[in-house]
Amino acid sequence: MADPRQRTAALARLAVAYARHQVRRTIRRAPPRGVAEVRARYAADHYEHLTARERALFPEMSRCINCGVCALVAGRLGQTYVPDLATAYLRPLHLLPATAADFDGPASADLAEAAAACPVGVPLPAVAAIVRRLAQA
Repeated sequence: MADPRQRTAALARLAVAYARHQVRRTIRRAPPRGVAEVRARYAADHYEHLTARERALFPEMSRCINCGVCALVAGRLGQTYVPDLATAYLRPLHLLPATAADFDGPASADLAEAAAACPVGVPLPAVAAIVRRLAQA
C-alpha cells in the first residue's frame, strides 16, 4: 500500500496540473466559429452537413447490425454490398460517387425490398438518397 504522504503529494500535483490546464484553456480559447467559416474551411474536401430531415433519420440509419438479411434480398447493387450501404454516409466522401452510381435505375426497387426485410428497420432508400446528395457535393 502506498504511503499516504505520497498519495497526497500525487493528488496535489494532479490538482496543480489541472488548474494550469484550465487557465491555459481559458486564455487560449478561440472565438466561436460561425457556420460560414466552417463551411469555407471544409469546402475543398466536399464535406456537407446533414439536413434536419437526415439528422432525424440518423438513429434509424445507425441501427444496422450487419446481419446481411438485406443482402439476401437484394444481393449486390452494382459494386455496392447492401449491408455496407447502411454505414456508407460515414465513409470518406471521395468514395461516395462510386457508391452513388449503383443506386440509379432499378436499384431503388431492390432497396425498398431490402429495407422491408431489414429486421431492425434501417431506411435503406433514405440512406441511398443521402449518399447520392453527398456524392454530388
